[in-house]
Amino acid sequence: MTLVAADQKSCFGYCDRCHQLHMLPFGAARDYAIGVMEQFRTFQRLDYLSPDSETDPALSFKNLLPGDRGHMFGIMECRDQSGNTIWLRAFSSLGTGVRDVPGWSSYLLDTATFNQVVLPRQQEIKHLTVLRNQLDPNDAERIKIEGARRQISRDLMPIIHDLYQLKNFRGECRSLREVFVRSGGIPGGVGDCCAPKLLTEAIEKKLRPISIAEFYWGGTNQSGRKQPGQFFEACVEKCQPIMGFMLCGLND
Repeated sequence: MTLVAADQKSCFGYCDRCHQLHMLPFGAARDYAIGVMEQFRTFQRLDYLSPDSETDPALSFKNLLPGDRGHMFGIMECRDQSGNTIWLRAFSSLGTGVRDVPGWSSYLLDTATFNQVVLPRQQEIKHLTVLRNQLDPNDAERIKIEGARRQISRDLMPIIHDLYQLKNFRGECRSLREVFVRSGGIPGGVGDCCAPKLLTEAIEKKLRPISIAEFYWGGTNQSGRKQPGQFFEACVEKCQPIMGFMLCGLND
């Protein structure tokens, strides 16, 4: 397990409006996250908060994290309007298609819209991928299929960027396309990490975030860079470019 200083910045990003870095520390969320890891180790499932009679076998880590697969999870410490401490939990996008789990933050894009707009295109891309992989690399039909696959993906991305609506603590709401500040294009999966989910839930529930801790759980990844129990700050590629906007107004 990798420990970090409580005051070390965890979630942060540059704000175009304020021209400064907004941030949240690891703080007490780090210690709470260690407790969550113990629950993971004991129950070996994502829905450990549910009664045994209501657990879903599909949410066991045996199914979600087979072999050496691992995943990112996040904990946020908040205060409600009465000063009570509220803890929020989130997981980053799961390749298994799991979206709504009791006790965990929702996706920014609601499931109904996802199923209607995004999922059919994703399924088409997966189908074309299977067909492509069955053909020889130099086969003309494979090249044609790959071109179609790439076009569907290119057409889908701007739709997703407009559907994802990000909020901040000033009461503002903007599309992902408007908020993302890093040059070079918007990578896939932006908005599906833990921090955006946690901040969105806090904003919608009128909670004030105090600290946040994101950690990796599962098997050590192939590069060895991620190990179970290791804490990470906001990623450069996906989270930092939107955190400045989302955290704006928190400390006003």
